Amino acid sequence: MVAQIKRTFNYRNISDTVYKLSISLAIFGFGLFINRGVSLSPTSLGLYFDELARSLPDISSSPFPHRILLPFISYITGLDVQIINIILLYLFVYNLFSYLLNNKGAKTAILICLIFSTTMVFQFHIIYGGYPDILSLLLYLLCLKNIKNNSFFIYFFFSLLAREAALIVLPIFVIIKVFEKEYEKLMLKLFILIVVYLPIYFLLQNQANISNSNGWEFYLMPLLNDPLFWFKISVGYYWLGFFSSVKFALLLLPLIIKSFKDFFLLFSSFVLINVQFIVSGGDNTRYWLIFFIPIIYLLEKNFIDYKYIKIFLILILFLNIITPKYYVFGDTEKWGSTYVTPYGSRLHIFDIYSFFEK
Repeated sequence: MVAQIKRTFNYRNISDTVYKLSISLAIFGFGLFINRGVSLSPTSLGLYFDELARSLPDISSSPFPHRILLPFISYITGLDVQIINIILLYLFVYNLFSYLLNNKGAKTAILICLIFSTTMVFQFHIIYGGYPDILSLLLYLLCLKNIKNNSFFIYFFFSLLAREAALIVLPIFVIIKVFEKEYEKLMLKLFILIVVYLPIYFLLQNQANISNSNGWEFYLMPLLNDPLFWFKISVGYYWLGFFSSVKFALLLLPLIIKSFKDFFLLFSSFVLINVQFIVSGGDNTRYWLIFFIPIIYLLEKNFIDYKYIKIFLILILFLNIITPKYYVFGDTEKWGSTYVTPYGSRLHIFDIYSFFEK
């Protein structure tokens, strides 16, 4: 125990941590600069989570009492939900950089992080304040970092408390665990995890005013009349929503698919995200952010630092910078999908949607 403490606090480890924190801060600042601003207040659905945080421990008036984790953190810290999100976004960048450093050179890891800082994986959370998505993404990333130990189940349990949509993500992690040969008592542990979570979900959900709730009834009841009810709402600008999530980072896919297993992971993730469209509908771009998980896993596992690969990474970064930030979302007034390009810039000289539309 004493030896472990000494290793933790020795000069080399402290220096390494300071280095990671400093580089992550620079990447974070770059993302803010390219985004041309940051929202410090909750917006749209984020207002509900801000109101829930302010009303705790009373949750009866919230449509999302089951997504309790972000409001609870806000409640116990006294910080606004969006301020917490900005802190979580920095922690996300730090953990992403640390994760990639395990198997990549520093320059390559930095370039990959810069690429994702110019996508909605980073930008959504500083444009639309108060959503719990960055908390979910951070917890998913921590699940990846701990895929080989039992901490994975703790982080995933917290991700369920952030958003129940983590249930859609669970099969992706099961596939990754099987790839990593981490399947000893896996199904038993997952069964215990779900058995513990579901009573909490229904307990929180039952505290809400039913007419105001966005629980399972809200999403599943319309499917009894039309199984594609939600998908039809989300299908507009489908491929633009897919592209908008990670933008030109999609060009990395041919470099990280080394076997049928890798293809199977990406394809399964693609299918599962579409299942989410079917069972809940909503904001197209937000749902596609989940595709970040298998991409990052395969980048860390398969991406080879070729001699000239950094030039290719710089090209992807450049393309991301000159392409507008597309956000495809469900428009309740038109009862379909539409898109916006928030925080426009003179740097956005390549509107890929208009290019292909013509």
